[in-house]
Amino acid sequence: MSAKRAKQAKTQDNGLLMTKPMRVRTYFSISAIFVCLVLLCCQLFRIQVLEQDYWQKQAVAQQLSDVEISANRGQIYDANMSVLALTREVCTIVMAPCNIRREVTREKIADELSVMLEVDRSTLYQQTLDSESQYKVVKSKVDKSVGDTFIEWVNENSLGGVFRIVTDYKREYPLKNTLSTVLGFVGKDNVAREGLELKYDSVLSGTPGRMVAAQNTYGDHLPTSLQYEYTVDATDGNSLVLTVDQYIQQVTDKYLAEAIEEYGARNRGCAIVMEVDTGAILGISTKGDYDPNDYLTIADPSTAEKIALLAGEEQSAAIVKARLEQYRNKALDFYEPGSVFKIFTASMGLEEGLVTEESPFYCGGMFHIADRSMKCWVHPNGHGQQNFITAIANSCNPAFMTLGTRVGTKLFSKYYAGFGFTAKTDVDMLGEQDVTSGLYHLPESISQVDVAASSIGQTFKVTPLQMITGISAVANGGYLMQPYIVKQVIDGDGNVVSNTQPTVKRQMISESTSGRLCAMLENAVSSGKIANAYISGYRVGGKTGTSEKTETKSEEDQDQNVQVIASFGGIAPADDPQVAVLVMVDEPQRSRSGSAVAAPIARKILKDILPYLGVEPNYTEAEIAGLDRTVPNVVGATVAAAQSTLKASTLSAQTVGNGTTVVKQVPASGTSIPKGGTVWLYTDNRETQTATVPDFTGMSVAQTTQAAKAAGINVLLSGISTTDGTPAATRQSIAAGEQVAKGTVITVEFTYTANIY
Repeated sequence: MSAKRAKQAKTQDNGLLMTKPMRVRTYFSISAIFVCLVLLCCQLFRIQVLEQDYWQKQAVAQQLSDVEISANRGQIYDANMSVLALTREVCTIVMAPCNIRREVTREKIADELSVMLEVDRSTLYQQTLDSESQYKVVKSKVDKSVGDTFIEWVNENSLGGVFRIVTDYKREYPLKNTLSTVLGFVGKDNVAREGLELKYDSVLSGTPGRMVAAQNTYGDHLPTSLQYEYTVDATDGNSLVLTVDQYIQQVTDKYLAEAIEEYGARNRGCAIVMEVDTGAILGISTKGDYDPNDYLTIADPSTAEKIALLAGEEQSAAIVKARLEQYRNKALDFYEPGSVFKIFTASMGLEEGLVTEESPFYCGGMFHIADRSMKCWVHPNGHGQQNFITAIANSCNPAFMTLGTRVGTKLFSKYYAGFGFTAKTDVDMLGEQDVTSGLYHLPESISQVDVAASSIGQTFKVTPLQMITGISAVANGGYLMQPYIVKQVIDGDGNVVSNTQPTVKRQMISESTSGRLCAMLENAVSSGKIANAYISGYRVGGKTGTSEKTETKSEEDQDQNVQVIASFGGIAPADDPQVAVLVMVDEPQRSRSGSAVAAPIARKILKDILPYLGVEPNYTEAEIAGLDRTVPNVVGATVAAAQSTLKASTLSAQTVGNGTTVVKQVPASGTSIPKGGTVWLYTDNRETQTATVPDFTGMSVAQTTQAAKAAGINVLLSGISTTDGTPAATRQSIAAGEQVAKGTVITVEFTYTANIY
């Protein structure tokens, strides 16, 4: 190479050499890239190694759909294992639109399933268009019968790859309103909302299962022919067995509902039946109530009508208020007990030796203490001289206020707390509220005037459940029991998980005091003072109450315009108490006294449940003489023989026809009929003679008997005591104006008008 060409080549090589600034920039660039690579590696190490579990969970969450499968909720039974709340198997229908290939299939699904499943066609069709999705809920809570029909349809149309059924459950209450304010309900979302359902939710609900399926990052199920799905079975819940007896509950419901309607109670009512020796609740009713199968509907028609007239937020607020009210268990609401509380004032005096059965009390119509004067509401002119037995029967306010002042503030507060009125009962039901200091007189501030008013059941508030628990203690020998309603928890195989044992909190009075007071309470009924609670053959003891709702009373209100609460607390049989009953009717409009309103309810309840509980009647001679007769069977007998048979049963006969043999009788054999009643005997096949049922309302016993005889029908007189009194007919089993066969037996209920509060 020539020197010239070598020089040129060297010049060219020097042109490729980087200058110093270029070398610096290159160094920093390479360093920056290296640092970034190091940081990236560190980040990858953190994510893939140090935080592997976290990001794996996040990835799974994005890639999988986790659907909860409801557990089979435990049932709720009454004491005899009759079902009160059950879980019925239903299903959820799921569609995989990604597997629908043809438009004609989409149209068929929308057309036919919208009718079968009662869903909106347009919405269903839009669901079929989501070709990326493998999981679309078409409808939930589908009845099994509909589900079976759906399965047949799927198989007939070869759509097994498009649909699947997921098992679900629906809560039902077969007896509808029965015990609804105690049971509560489970919402459509399978979440417990009220009552025992919520109180025992952890016991009843079980453990939900899971169904997991693959999905893409947008939340749609992956369109793959191998559908990833994993199911974890649910664990069924345990069941509750209650102390409540379905028969006793339905009897209690029936008679309370009748009274609420008959007396126009504006603020509902409640009734409780308790086993005195254990504290077990045998029946507990609130009327008006609701159907837990349809818990969103306002059950009271008049309330619903008023709400319908409202609009907007006002209507919404009214709906919420009405629902909450109908859900409330009134047995746990506070009220002034009135004269029923005299049972406890009497027990204080007897236990402390401050009074005996023969202790004298004078009532001049008023009681004076400090600067206060209080009336004897029962007898404004005064009862005059009386002993303590008579004072209880008379429900004499001055007598009990006098006794209250003898008891004094210290002892009164001691017994008031001891009988459980200053604290919750801690019953195993939802909704019992705390007892606050504003509900009663505190020991440090109670005055003699307060004791006088409290001794007759005014100026403080308790709950019906507290009252019946205390009454049971008075009846059972003085032992305050822990009230309860759940007897057992059992598993799905019927094995007992837990038992509730009766628990004695404390003894408040001696067995001697208990027996003496029960006898005096029985006298109050058998003497005729509380004749509306009398039951032939059974010794019923009790006390009525009529308390003014002082919180609603204005200065301008006259006494007769003030709303009241009518109540009755009783025990039976009084000589060997088995059960206690407490009835409370809030704001009755067509009568005011506990004697007229509440005592008849208690009588009807006890009359039905005492024989059911195996309590044998023990009739006096007077009661035996007035017992109803059972009609003998005389069909096929000669007329003469039939008449003789009926006469032996102190019944008379009315013969119709010209034959010599009885071919038909009214009433039929086995029917209860009053002594001296008439049996109509037919001796040929002529038509049965009929009569128009009279309206007995307001009639006396004599007038009722006379009207029935004139019509040719028989009447059973219900609610009649063997004591003197002037009862009036208030209800009849067959409505006036109905046409019935002559000889038909109609039950007519009577109520005494004795002015006992």
